[in-house]
Amino acid sequence: MGAVLTRLLEIFWTKKLDIVVIGLENSGKTTLLSVLAHGEPVETVPTIGLNVKVFKKGQVNMKCWDIGGQEQYRSEWSRYTKGCDVVLFVVDAAAPQKLGAAKKELHKLLDDGSIGTTPMLVCANKIDLTPHVGEAELIDKLQLNYVMETPWMVLPISALKCTNVEQVVEWLTAQGK
Repeated sequence: MGAVLTRLLEIFWTKKLDIVVIGLENSGKTTLLSVLAHGEPVETVPTIGLNVKVFKKGQVNMKCWDIGGQEQYRSEWSRYTKGCDVVLFVVDAAAPQKLGAAKKELHKLLDDGSIGTTPMLVCANKIDLTPHVGEAELIDKLQLNYVMETPWMVLPISALKCTNVEQVVEWLTAQGK
């Protein structure tokens, strides 16, 4: 009887979260997703199109759409961000020369309403590499201070070294509906 009750409680108390993971190519999206799902990085190759992973953290079932970051896939980002619960925007903090392109792509989504009021976590990835941009510089370069409709937060991480990934999980589980 106890097992049945436990299973029923799991069904009714488990939250669901649809997550879209976007960012320029080689920013570490797939590595971050593998760490979120499995607790450790695995060898990855560039994402062609998209990957989908489903996993559970605490009482939250997470379905993650990892969309390719190459230029030919970026026009598809808005299709996925429109119906999701959370956006993870992954930026290579060790590649400041790419921040202009990252800003352009992010603001396209913000300007066309694709993200709207969906919470967005900007993951400043690869902080294990030096040099890398800090949080304040990233906010400035991505012009996040001008983003008013979309609730956002920046979190410096290293997906490869699993640095601050637990804070990503905490932020995601807090967003569960």
